[in-house]
Amino acid sequence: MSSFKELVPNKKYRLYVELGYDASGTRIRKTKIVECSGKRKAAELLREFENEVKENLHLDNDNPTFKEFSYRWEKNYADNELEATTSENYSYPMKSLMNHFGNSRMKEITTFQIVRYFTKEKVGNSNLEKKYNLLKSVFKHAVLWKIIDERNNPMYGVQKPKNKRMKVETNQFFDKNEIPALFKSMENLLEHQYLIAALALLGGLRRGEVLALTPEVINWETNQIHVKRSLQNSKKLGLRLKSTKTDDDRYVTYPKSLMDRLKQFYEGQLLLKSEMGNLWEGFKDEKDKDVLLLFSNEYGKPYRPDSVTQFWDRFIKRGKIKAVSFHGLRHSSASYLLSEGVNMKVIQKRLGHKDIKTTLNMYSHINEDDDKDASNTFDKLFNDPKNDEN
Repeated sequence: MSSFKELVPNKKYRLYVELGYDASGTRIRKTKIVECSGKRKAAELLREFENEVKENLHLDNDNPTFKEFSYRWEKNYADNELEATTSENYSYPMKSLMNHFGNSRMKEITTFQIVRYFTKEKVGNSNLEKKYNLLKSVFKHAVLWKIIDERNNPMYGVQKPKNKRMKVETNQFFDKNEIPALFKSMENLLEHQYLIAALALLGGLRRGEVLALTPEVINWETNQIHVKRSLQNSKKLGLRLKSTKTDDDRYVTYPKSLMDRLKQFYEGQLLLKSEMGNLWEGFKDEKDKDVLLLFSNEYGKPYRPDSVTQFWDRFIKRGKIKAVSFHGLRHSSASYLLSEGVNMKVIQKRLGHKDIKTTLNMYSHINEDDDKDASNTFDKLFNDPKNDEN
C-alpha cells in the first residue's frame, strides 16, 4: 500500500511505499521526500516512486521473494513482449500466485510446493492453465536472469494441469427452432446493431472480428469476408486493430441477402464520411494507415467491444428473449450448422479453431436429438411389417 504525507502545504511531501514484512516480522518501507505544488502532483510522483521501487526490489539481494521478482518480470518481460490484452488477462491469475507464493524466496520454492498448490487449486479449477504458464515463465526468466540455477528450477517436475473439457450447454446458444424468431426480433435493433449481430450469428465471428471489418476484406461478388483482424481494447494501448494469428485467418461466406444489406450500410458510411468533412477523425490500422471501419461512429471512431455486449444485453432483456450472450451467437452458428449436417471440419474452419479437437469438444454433444432421429430410422426398419413377411 502506498501513501504520502504533507510536510509543507502545497510544497513538500513524504512518499511511503509499503512492502510488507521481512522474515523477522519487521515492516519493509521505502520513503522519499519530494517538492511539488499540490496533492495531485504528489499522487503522480507517488505512483512513479512505487513503480521504481517495485522494479528494483530484487536488486537488494540475490534471493528475492516471488512477489519482488514478479514485479521485475512484469516490467522487463510481460509489459514489453506480451500483447497488452494477454498481459491484462494474466493479472487475476497472478494475484492468486502472489497470495500463495508472494513472500516465499525464489530459491526456496520447491517442486512439491507448486504441485501441492495445483492440487488444491483443482477443486475450483480456476485458470489452471494460465497459472501454470505464468509460473513457468516467471521461473524461466529467473534462470535467464541468474536468480536461480537452471537445475534448481522447480517447474521442471510439475506437470501441466488439465482443464476440464469445455462443452457448450443448451442454455448458451439458440437452437435451429429458436433462430427464426430471433431474427424477427432483431429487426427492432438499429441497423448497425442488426448487422453486427447477424454477422456473428451467420458467420460465427467474434465481436472483435466484426468490429474490425473494413471494405478491403470484403468480396462483394462472392459474398465472402476475409477475417484477418480483430479490434481489441486494453488499458495500456486503448483501441487498436490486431492481425489474427495465421491459423485464425479465414474466409467466411455469407447469404447474398445479408451481404446486400451490408453493402447498402457501407455506402451510407461513405456518404457520412463525405458529409462530415474535416470533422471526420477516422482510425488507423496496425501499420498506422488510415482505414474505414464499417462499424464506427459519426467521426469514424470504432465502437468499443464492450458496447456490443451492452446493446445485446439490453436487447435480450427488453425483448424477454432467451438469455444468450453475444458470444453465444457464435455457438448458435456452430450448433445450427451441425443440426443441418455440415461437416465438423467445415465448422472448424468457419470458427477459426486451430485444432478440430476444440470444435469436437465444444459441440459434438449438442445434436443429441439428431442422434435420436438416426435411432428412430433404424426402429422403422425393425418394426416394418414387411420385414416379418420375409
